[in-house]
Amino acid sequence: QQSNTKMSSSAKIILCLIPWQASAFLVGTSIGNFPISTSTRLSFSFLQEWAGALVGQAPNSLLPSNSPLISPLLSETSLDPSDPERVSLSRSYKASVDGWSASQFHSAVDGKGSGLVVALSRTGSKFGGFNPLGWMSTDDYGSTSSAFLWYEKNGKVVKGRIYDGGNAAIFDYATGGPNFGPADLCIGPPQQAVMGGFTGPGSEDVINNTGDLHQCQSNVGGAYEVPKGWPVRGQNIELVEVEVYTNGKVVSTTNAGIGRWLPF
Repeated sequence: QQSNTKMSSSAKIILCLIPWQASAFLVGTSIGNFPISTSTRLSFSFLQEWAGALVGQAPNSLLPSNSPLISPLLSETSLDPSDPERVSLSRSYKASVDGWSASQFHSAVDGKGSGLVVALSRTGSKFGGFNPLGWMSTDDYGSTSSAFLWYEKNGKVVKGRIYDGGNAAIFDYATGGPNFGPADLCIGPPQQAVMGGFTGPGSEDVINNTGDLHQCQSNVGGAYEVPKGWPVRGQNIELVEVEVYTNGKVVSTTNAGIGRWLPF
């Protein structure tokens, strides 16, 4: 009789199709006669995200408070949660809840300071970027040496740093979503080219030109290093969820796209 210490292919397929509601079952210590190690539970978590993404279903949170990704992602950044007196990591935007348009994205994040973007593609890839400048709907770009791209691989964080000088790290399109570099990672790009302007667009332009954050483009290598194994490339990447995490202790004031945030 064949040993039952290994899981059959059919069992693995079944696990891939388990819905989010069964997640509590998967964090137990065994499935039948199969013991579940910590690494196996992480694999189950990935399989759940992958299977849900295929059918357009995202989990309740892409970055839960106990996620092992938080520390390697945010250590020594302006969102480093190891200093709770200064930082309280808070989700400011979730596309499936707050809306998928770029205008809804900006309503949620403008004036709130640094932000971590977490996206999930329909192919199950989890990736994003860190914007230390924040968003203000300025239709301008900003330079910083602290921005980076990232993705998750086998439960680990892989980063792509901004090139020396940090030029054109963040494009803050009022009619677009998170935009890193000229074309390195564009989530919800504007429907038409934005010529740029220091006073921001008019309300009519925002309505007609606003991007859809279901859509993503990536041609990494222009402003950021290419992370080995970067999982998304091209013009037609479909997303099933986008989240942005900011510092809940930041006091923000915004007025028609003009704002400031504290602490500095």
